[in-house]
Amino acid sequence: MSSSATTLTPQQRELWPTARALAATPLFISTVVFRLTGPVHRTALAAAVRRLTLRHDLLRAVFVDGPVPTTRPGDPTVLRVVEVSDPGAEPPAEIVRGIARSPFRLGVEPLFRVTLVRYAEDDHLLVLSCHQLVVDGYGQGLMLHELASLYRAEVTREPHDLPEIRQTYPETAHLLRDPDPKVQGEDREFWTSRLADLPTMILPADRSKPAETTLAPTGTVETTMPDPDGGVPAGLRRLRVSPFALFAAATMAMLHRRTGQTDLWVATVVDNRLTPESRAHVGPLASPSIVRVRFAADATFGELARAVQREAWATMERQSLPFKDVIAAAAANGADMHNLARVGVSVAAPLRLPDWPLADVELLEIDPLEGEPTGGSSLGLLVEEQAGGYRLRLEFDLSLFSVDRARDTVTAVAAAATAATADPTTTLSSW
Repeated sequence: MSSSATTLTPQQRELWPTARALAATPLFISTVVFRLTGPVHRTALAAAVRRLTLRHDLLRAVFVDGPVPTTRPGDPTVLRVVEVSDPGAEPPAEIVRGIARSPFRLGVEPLFRVTLVRYAEDDHLLVLSCHQLVVDGYGQGLMLHELASLYRAEVTREPHDLPEIRQTYPETAHLLRDPDPKVQGEDREFWTSRLADLPTMILPADRSKPAETTLAPTGTVETTMPDPDGGVPAGLRRLRVSPFALFAAATMAMLHRRTGQTDLWVATVVDNRLTPESRAHVGPLASPSIVRVRFAADATFGELARAVQREAWATMERQSLPFKDVIAAAAANGADMHNLARVGVSVAAPLRLPDWPLADVELLEIDPLEGEPTGGSSLGLLVEEQAGGYRLRLEFDLSLFSVDRARDTVTAVAAAATAATADPTTTLSSW
């Protein structure tokens, strides 16, 4: 196990300046909370946490600032235990917020913590918090299942069934950035042409943005899109598009209906897990991307969804450049980049609960950062597949949108997605 310093990967270098500037805030901390009903073997859990951080060096890495930021190996994560003597005195959400809002100390400690909150012998919360410098969305799910597997091995005293990691995280991350100058030149040309002449996106806001540039307070609204008979998957098969293409097109249809624009785009994230080696790592390999579509005002929902799908496929193959280089190349060609990420769309499968030994496990939907200011999209749509339909969660800039306007907006996106799969020949002008 090397004790030498390691330079940051391209993905980490892109995030590092902002993460360092906001190190005293919890903005880059992702937290997952489970309720465990049944006995918990603390010694086995502590050993499993230790083995997980030894398996993934990044989970115990300490980030060191300097002319060239680096990481150095830190100590394995120690399971923290919080005893709650009076369960009625402090609701679980408040306990979780207290844990999750505690910033990591960059340069001092690893950016991963595991806390067991004990209410009773058969009632616990398991709180896993990690910084986005060490775990991305895909990695979060992988981490949970590996922890459960290692815990099961400790409880049963049998070998775990996890595959060997054959390629280091830095090696995998650097291979994603193709060093071939020809490939990078082709990707730079692709993005320059895709993002040239980018117009100013008009949002259906009901407030004016303050003149000063600040982190905006964030609100959240949700709606459900029931689909008990499987009409949406059937519609996706007819259209030959992914759920992302459907909901990105539905978002564009909503924006078109309210603003009349026919040149629209959404920001999204590509997880970049295309090889067995990349799928073995929890570390950040995902990268931002932009899907831009120009369409006719009388286009059909089907035409718009298929156009989004074609563009999404094209952009997925152009990930060799760091995103800051994409922005720089497009800006040099005259693109207006100020509103590039004004609208974001992502679609996620439901988090699959790990097979937890000894206890029943339940995912608690507690957002410890709700209401925190953010520098993200003015409108950010997260779509989650669930039994019998979809859940649409819209995060919005409270300085631009009232809660009622945001609720109308997410409802309109759900209606557009329903219309697109029910009858793809419906035109945007008649919807």
